[in-house]
Amino acid sequence: MSKLVQNQLQANVPKAWTPTFESTIAKALNAEIWDREGNRFLDYVGGYAVLNTGHVNPKVIDKVRNQLDDFTHSCFAYAPHQNAIDVCTEINKRYPIESETKTFLVTSGAEAVENAIKIARYYTGKQHIVAFKGGFHGRTYMAMGLTGKENPYKMGFGPFPDFISHTDFPYGYRGVSDEQALETFEKHIQSIGEDSIAAILIEIQLGEGGYIPASNIFLTELKKIAQAKDILLIFDEVQSGFARTGNWASWQNYGVTPDISTYAKSMGSGMPIAAIMGKAHIIDAAGPGTIGGTYIGNPLACVASSATIQYMKDINLNHRGIEVGEIMMNRFSKWKSELPGIGDARGMGAMLALEFVHDNDPRQPNGAACAMVVEECSKNGLIIISSGTFKNVIRILSPLVISDELLHKGLDILEAAVRKALA
Repeated sequence: MSKLVQNQLQANVPKAWTPTFESTIAKALNAEIWDREGNRFLDYVGGYAVLNTGHVNPKVIDKVRNQLDDFTHSCFAYAPHQNAIDVCTEINKRYPIESETKTFLVTSGAEAVENAIKIARYYTGKQHIVAFKGGFHGRTYMAMGLTGKENPYKMGFGPFPDFISHTDFPYGYRGVSDEQALETFEKHIQSIGEDSIAAILIEIQLGEGGYIPASNIFLTELKKIAQAKDILLIFDEVQSGFARTGNWASWQNYGVTPDISTYAKSMGSGMPIAAIMGKAHIIDAAGPGTIGGTYIGNPLACVASSATIQYMKDINLNHRGIEVGEIMMNRFSKWKSELPGIGDARGMGAMLALEFVHDNDPRQPNGAACAMVVEECSKNGLIIISSGTFKNVIRILSPLVISDELLHKGLDILEAAVRKALA
């Protein structure tokens, strides 16, 4: 990054928005980006899971360009447009659950989560929400309260709504079994009073919490408990949706259906759009004017989303997500067998992670090695990010349309960095 840009950044942009990438992007295409000095980087971040269909996808861009000639904004509350109706219709087709579904469009993942909670509380007439430790649900005030990862998201911003509480997420590698997590959960809701609980909110695979997938056993039992106690089950699929785990939603890998689910990120290939999808009688509980917003259902974002979903269908991106994941996991498993500093390799589809520890001991997270891997990769043309409570987990969010050649090239860079950090 040039001195001029650094000075502008420091003078005009708040510290909270300080980027980790030490340059500014000039252009991007598919799974690659170029900075203003002409340096090329492979992108294993994908805009934090936004770009499953790649940077500047031509099918999406063409549709957005055409829409620009017609109209760029219409508040759906007074002047509805077909673009939004089409997206809602398509989402309902992609994510079938146990009954008729309806979809409500918003702008961001946090907004989707907030509205899902509003709807759940309105429908049930109850207040309390149970979320999970390690989960991430956004940075708006209630979403931040729902988030179960304290550092850095919640520190110094409390107190948070007192109708939110957190319980243990199963993490077998670090000694929290499904049985223990379920026992803790049962005790937790009993202590709150199950008659006061409106909903359970969960990421099926933790994002910021370290890419930890729940098991089929845990989700199945969680749903049984929710149904037995008349509590709604909400799946936050903001990061895991749209082919990232080899399915339109990660819950489709389990066959465990939610009452409500939230989507965003790759839904619009970079255009800001998100959705709350749920059983029709639940979504319809909120009457006219009770939920809404000026920019929700933006025509440009809706066109981008329709084009994104159509492109995903045309090339069978779900299958490609599985292929990318298999290639990565084959490499990860080999490294894990050779390097005791890699404690775990895990995830679903192409939503995969490596956890770094000292001496193959899950109780000794190695955040320093993880940070070194991120830095070394950047020096060698690969952008990658970490996650986890102890910042000792590398997570992969590359565009799913990445070629095998570039995928292996990125994995070669990552392997060299891992071996150097653990030498």
